[in-house]
Amino acid sequence: MLIDILQTIGIFFFSFLFNPILYIGMLVIYFLARKRVQEERQSFHTKVFKEVADFSIPFLPALLAGVYVSIVTIALGIVISWEWVAALAVVYLLLLVTRQIQWLTSTFALGLLLLFYGMEPLLVHVDVFTPIYAELTQIPLQAVASLLVLLMLAEGFLIRFNGATYTSPRLERSKRGKWIGLHVSKRLWIVPIVLFLPDGIIPTIPYWPTLSMGEMTLQPVFIPFLIGFHQRVKGSIPSLPVKATGVRVIGLSLFMVIFAIGSFFVPILAVVLGGLAIVGREWLSYQAKVREEKQPIYFATQAKGCIILGVLPNSPAEKMKLAIGEKIVKINGRAVNNETTFYEALQINSAYCKLEVLNHDGEIRFAQGALYDGEHHQLGVLLVKDDVVLQDSIT
Repeated sequence: MLIDILQTIGIFFFSFLFNPILYIGMLVIYFLARKRVQEERQSFHTKVFKEVADFSIPFLPALLAGVYVSIVTIALGIVISWEWVAALAVVYLLLLVTRQIQWLTSTFALGLLLLFYGMEPLLVHVDVFTPIYAELTQIPLQAVASLLVLLMLAEGFLIRFNGATYTSPRLERSKRGKWIGLHVSKRLWIVPIVLFLPDGIIPTIPYWPTLSMGEMTLQPVFIPFLIGFHQRVKGSIPSLPVKATGVRVIGLSLFMVIFAIGSFFVPILAVVLGGLAIVGREWLSYQAKVREEKQPIYFATQAKGCIILGVLPNSPAEKMKLAIGEKIVKINGRAVNNETTFYEALQINSAYCKLEVLNHDGEIRFAQGALYDGEHHQLGVLLVKDDVVLQDSIT
């Protein structure tokens, strides 16, 4: 019995640590981190966050999301197979080829799997697909539909509460050729979920698993699912539209619950759910882009004050609790409105500074603190570049 228990524990962790989906996710995060740092250096000649932030920031929220989703999957007793996991990994790889991080998500992966289920009458007689359907159809449509809805709900909450954490500031040229600032939230969460395989040591009981596959014993496994997200914000502080997107994804997932429940009675509704989930999620992304394009540019040079585009970690600005989107109107008693006047005002006192800051509510507050002499950014704030034309410059 002890050997059986140890074997069960070993398979449980093996299913996570040696799962190709995990390493697809880790590889994607690695390249996201490198690309982010490269683009930040192009904008500011310094990186804002270390590469490890792309791993650490989403880690705990993804783990907590996995715990909450696993409570439901354990209660339902969702049973899968190794072949099904392999098929899911293949779908993730196909989505990875698109290089669209927002498509590398369980909503799309499971949605495509459900649509593939729905194409069985057309493809089952094709030699290459016959063995695939023989394995996949052993997993009920309702199980995949339930997983999709649960993970879409988790996606909404992750975006709502973690999507706007440490967004990446950038600079780009507007249509009029002027420098503007924006923020990019590009994130991948690896969410571990507890599911079951047949042939384990856990016996089934009446009414469990809910999606009964007959009498069997069950082996718990720990399967990683990927949730990707990408949103650009230049019309407001980044937290507002990102959190709004999260709320809309939550709303969409709650609407999809109707189809998931209906699939227990009419299985074809699971296939409909797969298509609607993909279309609905992409529609929300498209609408977010449209709304953003209609907004006036928030991070741009203005006649009065300098808007904070970014705050470097562990800098004097962070210790003064300066926030993205606030406007610094005076430094050491001198009014500022661009990079040049900003740094000239800082030089009045190279060791200490006093700031007048216009907060998000439009109210003036005061901040002060010591500066780090010799640092790349003495204060540690990132601003939009000046549009200065240099005359008689030597090329």
